[in-house]
Amino acid sequence: MQLIVLLLFVGTISRQQQSDFDLKNLKFMELDFYVTKEAIVNALGKGKRLATNYECGFFAYDQKGAPYYQLVYPNFNYIGSDKEKFFYLENVNFDTAGIVTIKYLERELTGRTTEAEFVRIFGDSVKADFVKKGEENSLLLYSKGSDDGAVFIFRKERLFKLQYWTPC
Repeated sequence: MQLIVLLLFVGTISRQQQSDFDLKNLKFMELDFYVTKEAIVNALGKGKRLATNYECGFFAYDQKGAPYYQLVYPNFNYIGSDKEKFFYLENVNFDTAGIVTIKYLERELTGRTTEAEFVRIFGDSVKADFVKKGEENSLLLYSKGSDDGAVFIFRKERLFKLQYWTPC
């Protein structure tokens, strides 16, 4: 039984890793997913600087680019370091009015985006990879040719949050 569960898990990961999803195609407030601190500050202001202390992942305290910190704004934040000179969109909290938006290629994702619309954008193959936990339904899409990705979280079948994901 454990072997079957392991094979299903590996199969799911293999499908996700072969997806055409690419973090480079995400834009938030006209900024790329990976962006310099200067571009963020010029477009959005300074934000609140918050130190991080992650034990694992791309932004762990023992990585060569450390120390990492977040630039925190209402509804979203970026994470990065001055040593590496680039930042990643780490979290976006969507609102039910659909004001907070992310673009993927030419498609807009908002708090009004339903799971069905999301599947139409990213393809039927993602439908089987949703993970239901309580009120939330989430999906990890690996970025093409990379170990990182994005977790899309839905509540009441509407897009609720995007979280940048790195392996731990």
